[in-house]
Amino acid sequence: MNRLPSDQTPENQGNSEKVLLTGSLLAASPWAREPNFRNSVCLIVEHGEEGTVGVVLNRPMELDPKPLMSFLFEGQEQVAMASTDAPMAHFNFGGPNNGPILAIHSESALAEGGNNHGVYLSAQLPTLRQLAQNSPEHLRWFIGHAAWAKSQLEQQIVDHHWLLVPAVPEIVFEKEESMWKRAIEFYGDSVLSEFPGVGKHAQRAAYN
Repeated sequence: MNRLPSDQTPENQGNSEKVLLTGSLLAASPWAREPNFRNSVCLIVEHGEEGTVGVVLNRPMELDPKPLMSFLFEGQEQVAMASTDAPMAHFNFGGPNNGPILAIHSESALAEGGNNHGVYLSAQLPTLRQLAQNSPEHLRWFIGHAAWAKSQLEQQIVDHHWLLVPAVPEIVFEKEESMWKRAIEFYGDSVLSEFPGVGKHAQRAAYN
């Protein structure tokens, strides 16, 4: 899995040809009409000439961890049963397309991809087993993913269906029910900071 770029800035959104989308967060625009992605926050994990793959971050699922642990620790039943007693992070519906189980976490030693902000990805079975046993501070499991055809997502960004936000832990590991609001606030603060004097004023107001 490729390394994720650490930053994307909103001012690039008007020209999709100059935006490297891999590693960005997409926050659904408040004006977006697509019901399946309403109030969604999505991490782009692959972006290229053939299209885009992303994972929706804020669609929690209530699942029994035992089937997942049995899959990860096949042939090691005692380890699997012990892992179900460990604190498990959230299960999330990453999107309607089938694919490998993905873990997004905060454990740099077990990263197969990630960025300089402390957001890491893993999908290989040996790594997922270690994550299940180690239970890092932040660990979320994703089943399924979202996909866009060639140039489809770029056009949606140009049409203001999505807002680009950096993939920082404050958003990625936010509670699912408040993640979208946090992403929109982050985007708004980024836009305001581009105006002379506004950023400092907003920062002072936050401490009052």
